Amino acid sequence: MIYVIPDTHLGHENIKKYCNRPNNFEKTIEKNWNEIVKADDTVIHLGDVSFSEDWIKKLSKWNGKKILIRGNHDKMPMNFYLDCGFTAVLEEMVIDIKNVVILFSHRPKFNHGYDINIHGHQHNLAVYDEKRLYLPLSIEHLGYKPLLLDEDFAGKLKKFISAKKQPTLKEIMQLGQNAIGKPSDKDFYDGFGKDFFLKAKARLAECYKILNNAPYNGEMFNYRMWRQAVRYVEDKSTKKEFIDALKKFLI
Repeated sequence: MIYVIPDTHLGHENIKKYCNRPNNFEKTIEKNWNEIVKADDTVIHLGDVSFSEDWIKKLSKWNGKKILIRGNHDKMPMNFYLDCGFTAVLEEMVIDIKNVVILFSHRPKFNHGYDINIHGHQHNLAVYDEKRLYLPLSIEHLGYKPLLLDEDFAGKLKKFISAKKQPTLKEIMQLGQNAIGKPSDKDFYDGFGKDFFLKAKARLAECYKILNNAPYNGEMFNYRMWRQAVRYVEDKSTKKEFIDALKKFLI
């Protein structure tokens, strides 16, 4: 069996405040993991494993084979994670489950070319990009449990893929993310609030418009270009800085 889990943040004290996690959330994750995952199963971890080397080493003893999709907080050298029991450390991963081609990444990958992108990072269920299909995962909404990627799950995804329809928030929750129940505001608008979310969506639309036209349209799937786009979407650069960065790719 194949499972996926996002953003465990083992040993991260502040995550209790940021995401309203219980004091013993690490033990809860460990218990759930080992009760669900068997020795010959595989777990795809969507990144941000731990803020504690001790907890990473403990995780190495948990059931199953483990693949790490590196998150923004997974800053140790690759060999460290390999030595701690991960069979692979990747930036992203693509697998086909019952003819559903899934891209796994830590952050949402804008402009991906696959059936659907399953990602973590946000700790909520908000979706920025309306041009592609996304399934954001929140470990809090999962009840601190790995999510099974079986034939039934793939069949549910096929409905959205066939209709080319992004799942609604309610439908995302029905895909195994109903442990909390009623969604919070941040599940609609991300953790930064409605104004930031709407501004980010508008900036993403600008990025698509820019990259769909000359002279940048030939670079539409250039990963490094989209890294610059993400900076603009997340308000870490101005539009001018974004355009200036894109120009460098054409030199």
